[in-house]
Amino acid sequence: MSFGVDTQTLASINAPQLADENLTNLRKSGGVSSLLSALKVDQSQGLPGTDNDIAKRQTAFGKNHMPEPEAKSWLQLFIDTFEDATVIILMVSAIVSLVVGIYDDPAKGWIEGVAILAAVLVVAVVTATNDYSKEQQFRKLNKTAESIPVKVIRNGKVKSIMIEQLVVGDIVTLEAGDKVPADGVLIQGSDMYANESDLTGEPEDVRKDPTSEPFMLSGCKVSAGSGVMVVIAVGIESQWGRVKAMLSKEETNTPLQDKLDTLAEQIGYVGMGFA
Repeated sequence: MSFGVDTQTLASINAPQLADENLTNLRKSGGVSSLLSALKVDQSQGLPGTDNDIAKRQTAFGKNHMPEPEAKSWLQLFIDTFEDATVIILMVSAIVSLVVGIYDDPAKGWIEGVAILAAVLVVAVVTATNDYSKEQQFRKLNKTAESIPVKVIRNGKVKSIMIEQLVVGDIVTLEAGDKVPADGVLIQGSDMYANESDLTGEPEDVRKDPTSEPFMLSGCKVSAGSGVMVVIAVGIESQWGRVKAMLSKEETNTPLQDKLDTLAEQIGYVGMGFA
């Protein structure tokens, strides 16, 4: 099956913070009817819901889930604990104590240095184990929280599927209180309002209608009314997906953080000197 649009074409009617331009591009392309035709979906029947159709849509437009950043192994977390300035000071102190102790008293002088190293090792093991356990629990809870049911029309019937099973072209029914599961274009609406503050910063609810304000944004909440939309972007191709992908990237330090890190290193050197 070949579609009349691709992700790049759909992105032209789903650019962030450009609702007017998106609407203009949608109208130039022939409006909602042409969009439905290009996505090979019937408004009243929805998608057929066959495994073959779903697989082809996922291949063409992506899946409705966000790839999680690679989890650190226990060994990586264990090694990371030794980057702490305090731990480094303790290790240097232990080595100095060990060398001096053996020099002064070969029989028992090693005890203090070994004791410090053993304490550092215990702290590193406990810290790494605790961090690893918390990360695994967080991932499990996050996956559970994001797995919510969505009402779609497939093969002419309204059915409930999990959000990660949603694909581009699905016809989704929305009611007050629902969270928008993916980016879409409203094709039917009755006194519908959406709260988009989490994504756009707009504090007031936005009235949605198929003619002048048809775009529904994933992650936002339907605050009033009801409607039906066709999905145009899922996962990392959605506006919320793009934001989440940016947030998941490793953050760089601000100038203030760099200065504080430098100050911490200097304090650590002074402490090391006294030790």
